[in-house]
Amino acid sequence: MTEIHYTYEPEATRIIAATEEGQAVGEIHYVVEKDYWNADHTSADPEYRGSNIARNLVNMLADTARAEGVKILPTCPYAKHVMENDAAFADVLFKHDTPRNSA
Repeated sequence: MTEIHYTYEPEATRIIAATEEGQAVGEIHYVVEKDYWNADHTSADPEYRGSNIARNLVNMLADTARAEGVKILPTCPYAKHVMENDAAFADVLFKHDTPRNSA
């Protein structure tokens, strides 16, 4: 099985999943809002189903947001389903009643 590498591209507000050969096989994109990151799109190449690419992208975005001290509002149906149904994301999930930063 092909090894998948994940690359955080903050300037493009996305994380890319790619094969060793550099072929993009997945992506999660987010929009930087004032109080959170809006995870608005997640995709994975159907050829790589079963490789957990989409889940790994959500996990990496959550880990990156934690490191940056940012919450995530998932509007992408996949990211929303994963994040709202797994308690492991509770600390990084933005809720509209979450206290806002005063910065």
